Amino acid sequence: MKSIYKTFIVVILLTSISSCDKEFIDPINISDPEVEGSVDNLIRLINGIQQRYSTDRAGAIYNTVTASGLTADELRLINPGNLAEAELTNGGNEISINNGIVRNLWGELMLVRREALTVLESADAAASDEAEANSLKAYALFYRALANGSLIQFFEQVPLATEKEAQFNTRAEVLADVITDLNTALGYVQAGISSSVSGGVFQSVDLENSIQALLARYHLMAGNYPEAINAAGAVDLSVQSTWTYDAAVPNPISETYGTNNVVEAKNDEFGLPDDLLPDPADERINFYVTIANDPSTNEDAFFAVGFFDDNLDDIPVYLPGEMSLIRAEAFARQNQITEAISALDGVLTKTAAEDAFGLGANLPAYSGAATQEAVLEEIYRNRRIELFMTGMSLEDSRRFDRPGPTDPDAERNRNFYPYPDTERDNNPNTPADPAI
Repeated sequence: MKSIYKTFIVVILLTSISSCDKEFIDPINISDPEVEGSVDNLIRLINGIQQRYSTDRAGAIYNTVTASGLTADELRLINPGNLAEAELTNGGNEISINNGIVRNLWGELMLVRREALTVLESADAAASDEAEANSLKAYALFYRALANGSLIQFFEQVPLATEKEAQFNTRAEVLADVITDLNTALGYVQAGISSSVSGGVFQSVDLENSIQALLARYHLMAGNYPEAINAAGAVDLSVQSTWTYDAAVPNPISETYGTNNVVEAKNDEFGLPDDLLPDPADERINFYVTIANDPSTNEDAFFAVGFFDDNLDDIPVYLPGEMSLIRAEAFARQNQITEAISALDGVLTKTAAEDAFGLGANLPAYSGAATQEAVLEEIYRNRRIELFMTGMSLEDSRRFDRPGPTDPDAERNRNFYPYPDTERDNNPNTPADPAI
């Protein structure tokens, strides 16, 4: 991959996140000598990595949510003049190699990875002791794992090496690497994060619970079901771990969708087929979507609310319900149906008051057939509702083997995205694009 991620200008930006003033370095405008010998600058770089991942229309949050939502039928296009979003809405071979969302998905996540590597390679020399170095590494490993895990949800292969003309790695290799990074990070966290590091980083992300949540997510994707169950069970479901915003750094989904000129929630069906539609009594429907006047048509239409109703809304790093549904699915795939139903009921019967984010279905317990097929289908239904606009819908559609782009009654219009021209033009090892 082309080494385009560093310049020789250092820019330190000041921002106010939630109630704390923190400094961060813009990751696009740094040089390694400026950070290698400074713990303070490495901390600022970690904060810059978080900003790069979670903010702006170019960032990962906007592009994972929008890409997945358009490809898996959660979202509707308002203005076809937004060419990147229009291509994703059409899907199939309509998605070009210079699609802006695909480019940003790839490029921004590669940037997160590259700057996480800078922290990893600089921590030992900069830190005053091993605990401080390992604390820096814990944050860097978390973000590198998050970047690689996000990439492999949208692309068939990803290069793990950060170098020119890097070889690409398979999905299994990438997931194994992600899990290794997270386990190493977890060890550092459990040994104790140095206050000299934790006092300088943005506090909204609960590191230990977020690492466990990502371990549960990626173990599930890798088919490591006992490990997924254990990791999900280790997450404290009462804790909020979030990306936070303010007037200067707004929620990127709310800010963009709120223009009424890009995309929005398609309806209150969450991209589900007719035989899996939500129960009308499901209270998550009103949590996530509302009906209002659409200025583009002057007619009533659906709009996303939930975590995207206001520019100041926090976006969860993970949802408590995802952990319960990971446990349910992992049990079901091992044909432990009683345990799967118990975990599923934890989501179905959960009330808003019982959830850290106020998200509850408040429905009766599962009463369907106690078979693997039926329980997995109900888990899929609830993942699409509970995890609406989290960027997980495309991954879920594939993993549950829902009808794909060449099947009758397709539920997604693409399986994986083409590699962006920014990678292909600079790396001769870029694989052939998937057919769809």
